[in-house]
Amino acid sequence: MKELFNKKNKNRVLKAVNGEMSYRKLTAAELHQFVQHWNYDDGIEPFKWIIKQKYLDKGTALCLYWMLQPDYFCKFKNEDEIKEDINYETYLLVKEIEKKYVSGFYGDENFSFDPKEEFPDEYSNTNCVPAEMLVKSPGDVFERQDIEFAFLRKPNEKELKTINTKIADAVKIIQISNPDFLYNQTDLVIKAIIESVEYWKGKELGKIKIKNLSYLWMDSVHKKHNWDWIIWDWETGNNIGVTNATKELTCLADTIINHTIDGFQQSAIISDLYKNLEGVNSFYDLKKDPYSGIGLLFSTDHLKFRE
Repeated sequence: MKELFNKKNKNRVLKAVNGEMSYRKLTAAELHQFVQHWNYDDGIEPFKWIIKQKYLDKGTALCLYWMLQPDYFCKFKNEDEIKEDINYETYLLVKEIEKKYVSGFYGDENFSFDPKEEFPDEYSNTNCVPAEMLVKSPGDVFERQDIEFAFLRKPNEKELKTINTKIADAVKIIQISNPDFLYNQTDLVIKAIIESVEYWKGKELGKIKIKNLSYLWMDSVHKKHNWDWIIWDWETGNNIGVTNATKELTCLADTIINHTIDGFQQSAIISDLYKNLEGVNSFYDLKKDPYSGIGLLFSTDHLKFRE
């Protein structure tokens, strides 16, 4: 089963979970993964439609049922009590799944799910759960797949050469308006980058690759705050950036100069972010956080790091 679930399938599930495409377009196999990846704190709206679909696999319905924690409702004496609970809407969904499952509404049995292995333990109260909902469903086990393609890794030798080339080019760009500039003290480098951005605003750039100033900025962060050069790999490409020691935060090359050269942000933010990253390991360490909302600082704590 895993072999039949390819990158395209994973990407469709990821898009549906993120709200970038409709869950109504997912196949039965994709719905099985959607159920396992959905953040249930975001509500249960998708499942009101999903459980009414005949093509929903029996194992998927059983998996969803236990994701909704049906044993929670066993503590109530009657439905009148449950109506007073904030989870009453979930209760109604649970009961509808029970009815459809027991009546044979879900005919396909491709994906096996074992409730006893996944959810209830010896301390669980399952007195209100129908016996059939506690039995492993037929089919093949289709475990939760990794649908996130992005990951972090160290730059390879070729990429490090590219970084150094772009840093050298950035130094030359600054020297056009500041011939005496030398790349040494990082605090002075940040000031020089700002002055260069201001100099080139509104001017015809020609062959000047102004965005390469971002590599010089990131190298200053690398040297000042000990952030590591990193490659943020995507399914269709990669981005060069710098990341903190815990790999929770990342600044990417195609952001800070893009944001300032066109006037979207004041050039002072080049210095502000540089200073505010000192000693920062997570968003909670920031004195203020205007940076993630405008795409200058990214959370990467959810991504795997590959050596």
